[in-house]
Amino acid sequence: MKKWMTVIVILVAVVIAAVVLSGRFWKQRDQGVISLSGNVEVTEVDTGFKIPGRIVDLLTDEGKLVEKGGKIAVLESAELESLMAQSRAVLSEALAKLEELKTGSRPQEIAQAAANLKAAEAELVKAKKDYERAERLYTNEAISASQLDAARSVHDSWVEKVKAAGEQLSLLKEGPRKEVIKAAEDHVQSAHAALRVTEERLGDTTLFAPVSGVVLKKNVESGEVVQSGTPVFTIGEIDDPWIKVYIKEDKLALVKLGQRATITVDTYRDKVYEGTVSYISSQAEFTPKTVQTQEERVKLVFGVKVRVKNVNQELKPGMPADVNIHLR
Repeated sequence: MKKWMTVIVILVAVVIAAVVLSGRFWKQRDQGVISLSGNVEVTEVDTGFKIPGRIVDLLTDEGKLVEKGGKIAVLESAELESLMAQSRAVLSEALAKLEELKTGSRPQEIAQAAANLKAAEAELVKAKKDYERAERLYTNEAISASQLDAARSVHDSWVEKVKAAGEQLSLLKEGPRKEVIKAAEDHVQSAHAALRVTEERLGDTTLFAPVSGVVLKKNVESGEVVQSGTPVFTIGEIDDPWIKVYIKEDKLALVKLGQRATITVDTYRDKVYEGTVSYISSQAEFTPKTVQTQEERVKLVFGVKVRVKNVNQELKPGMPADVNIHLR
């Protein structure tokens, strides 16, 4: 008899629990609200340097807020600063050479070249007379063949010098050729490009926050040598957080994208944050262990993201949150 009484008591308890749970569900439907719980989550952004180097300064730390574009870390840059000084010197020299070519010869240079030509021509006249006299003397056997060759050599030398002086004067009057100017212009462009590359690399020694948010992780320490792309900080983008909740299969049809939601957290119990259903999973999954009891884990649920307006950045990653999805 006692055994039957125990069974009856258990059955009555099960029926009462079912009625209570059913009543809560229909009460929620009647009220047009589904109440769920989850944790505040944010987009995590790993940020690192574009170039390798040794970290000389970390300007923020875990838990601190950073603004987009704010300086957060610095690499050693002495070598790149030296290269940039060299690149600027090369560019300055190339620009000066190009300007000199475009300006052309100065009047003083032309006058000097004309004077050099005139002097060479005078020496040629003298050498020619000496050579002609040497020929006569040689004919009369007054000098040797070697003396005649020496006079001829001096004469020929001044012929070449007059020719070179004349060509130099002509070049100065005509100015540099177009090909020479084009080569100088190409050299200037190459120097400009080299300087831009060095400046860009120097700029890459400073790391700026790619988004506004909170530093979730500091992955390196000052003094470490890092490779390009190594995450230095992990930043949580707290301007656009969401809460991940799970809806049981039998309630999924009640939830739609764009539905209004209200969120509360323990830290600001008197405040209500506005949110919107932004994502509904198309695939069922078992309830995560951290969300439900052992009995609930075997049930299929659908993940739902509710984006929330983070007023004054009060919501932080990991905060427990209660979510009410308004069905109408």
